[in-house]
Amino acid sequence: MKEWSETKLDLITGVLRTVNLPNSHYYSTEDRIKCHTIRDDSMAYDTDDALDDLIPAISNWGKWGDDDELGTINYITSECVRQAAALVITGETVSLARESRMQPFAENQISRTEQYVMNNQGNHSFDFVGMIFHGFKFTHLDGLCHIFAEDKLYNGYSSDNVKTTGTLKLGIEKLAARGITGRGVLLDIARIRGRLNPGEVIRLSDLEEAMVSQKTEIRSGDILLIRSGTGERNTAEALSGMHPEIIPWLHDREISVLGNDGGSDYLPNPYVKHYLPLHSLCIPHMGLPLLDNAELDTLAEVCSQEDRWEFMLTIAPWRLFGVSGSPVNPIAVF
Repeated sequence: MKEWSETKLDLITGVLRTVNLPNSHYYSTEDRIKCHTIRDDSMAYDTDDALDDLIPAISNWGKWGDDDELGTINYITSECVRQAAALVITGETVSLARESRMQPFAENQISRTEQYVMNNQGNHSFDFVGMIFHGFKFTHLDGLCHIFAEDKLYNGYSSDNVKTTGTLKLGIEKLAARGITGRGVLLDIARIRGRLNPGEVIRLSDLEEAMVSQKTEIRSGDILLIRSGTGERNTAEALSGMHPEIIPWLHDREISVLGNDGGSDYLPNPYVKHYLPLHSLCIPHMGLPLLDNAELDTLAEVCSQEDRWEFMLTIAPWRLFGVSGSPVNPIAVF
């Protein structure tokens, strides 16, 4: 495999440029077998080299065809949606979006200046809202063009498709056209460990313990939400999140969307090439959209009251052409 270049996070565009890919579009069976063998040996994934070696095993390039732009959303079949709808019993709804005010936010290192103006015209009002929603403030869904694998996007598309006028491939409108509705599952780590502090790490063993404690199973196509309890206490310097050892677990269980009440990754961490490893591996290689900064505290309360951690979940991104993601207001229905 060829050498990898250093990761750079562009704080203006919010684009994390990560690793180069081998010359071939797809990884060979030999590469995949090698990676599964490494995983069977319980590699800790604590180094950039270990993450480099993991990529062939979790890559979904070509899995749904050369022209695919949906990634793991393909796992949500019509049957998955029907099964999710059957989970609606009480009709109670819960928003998973943070309520945010449009003003500069010190810890959001990506958004330089938010712009907001309300116009009062006497008999009506209207607003102008400008923002970079990527970062650590707004609840948003990362599209599949958000993170580059050096000069490639998910499924091998060239990063040249990303123009100043919008991306020609993998824009959020591809996901918005069908919407995202499926079985949501909450793994409440804060319920087991207490509210995590910024910088604390969620390990695979935590997810497994939560599944046993909640008597919860994971199914293909699930929208998986992981609650740390840290929420808005996270900062750009100290962020609770998941260890990248969960990445092959996510791949094997065919998760469609991964959501968290932080930025998914933890900081500080030991990585350089894969500074935000869940972003740099899951989005461009696996084609897994990430739901960042979700509000999961109320959801956790309702799940505990209902004594079930599964529900129908709808995520509706804005249908804007060529955009790298979208603010969202996910709705759980019980």
